[in-house]
Amino acid sequence: MADVPEPGGCQSCPNPFPDYYTEARHLVSRMEELRKLADRLVAGHDLDAYCGVLAFRMHGLGGRDSKDAHRLLRKPLAALAAARDQVAARHAGAYRGGEATEELLLIGTASLLHTDFHRRRPGKFRLPWQEAWEEICEEALDAQELESPSSGQLRYDYRHGFDRWCEKWLTALMDLSPAEQHARPSPVAARWARAHDALERAIRRDLQDQPWAVRLADRLHHTGRGLVVGIAASMAEPVVVAYDGREVIDLPWLAQEILWVQYPGGVRQASRSQHRLTALPRLFTLLDSLSRRSLDVIADTDWHDSPAVYQEAIDNVPKAAFSLDAHCWWNTNAAGRLPHLLVMARTEAASARRQAQRAQAPWR
Repeated sequence: MADVPEPGGCQSCPNPFPDYYTEARHLVSRMEELRKLADRLVAGHDLDAYCGVLAFRMHGLGGRDSKDAHRLLRKPLAALAAARDQVAARHAGAYRGGEATEELLLIGTASLLHTDFHRRRPGKFRLPWQEAWEEICEEALDAQELESPSSGQLRYDYRHGFDRWCEKWLTALMDLSPAEQHARPSPVAARWARAHDALERAIRRDLQDQPWAVRLADRLHHTGRGLVVGIAASMAEPVVVAYDGREVIDLPWLAQEILWVQYPGGVRQASRSQHRLTALPRLFTLLDSLSRRSLDVIADTDWHDSPAVYQEAIDNVPKAAFSLDAHCWWNTNAAGRLPHLLVMARTEAASARRQAQRAQAPWR
């Protein structure tokens, strides 16, 4: 079809066939991709596949939107979009709340430490966890010296490998293959098991003939596990944030996609960027501050706001704030107004609830 000549030999008429052929082939490949993602989700817990569904884009080749597709393809494109939504909704329960939130916080904390690890001299983390890592090191060394008083060389070998071991351990917490997730009933437990195995392999490779290598891996893993859990718990309180959709948060890509599923809020579409106003654990704002600062903390919150409240607030931000010329929309026209808009949205939501209650029970 791409080689069909222009209809009727008209020199000024556009030839629709090449574009139609290209778009149709792209549509077929997108259908096959969605089918593969759906099959992986049916097979078991697969965070990567679920985030692939969430990030599934309907844009055609060359960045064109589906509304610009050939008119004969708009109906199957709409069917594909509906199928994508159905797949996401069918598996949402397994990736929202409860253990899924714990998994996201685990990935976020590992990413936070991993990012900071590369920003500074290896082995020197930013407070408050810098001292904790140093304590891990000293405790393990002290325990070994009780067993072998002449362990000067071992102390040197330990310090030489410590930075590399920490990096492998943190990377293993962030990355998990579908096969590893399927091997255990809990994806969180699978991440801990993978991190321990990666650490033990690295230590055995560096200290091949040392009988205490396994005990060293156990000590580092359990101490590091307590550190990560403590950081995640201490930074889980929510803060209201504004997010610029043109930036990225310094998280593994799959964690970025599921972040907004776990913590929904108001969304404002501008061009192809989705700007957000919602409440996130402080952990993610701290992680973001290590890189681009695409999240801005508007206020601490004790409110249990619904996504509708955040949607009302962001809808009332002036449209000019989301222009391509505005670097960060909350630092332009929205600066100082967002807290006020949020209070107004809460008031509107409370008023709507009262009216609904009166309609159901007018005698109250």
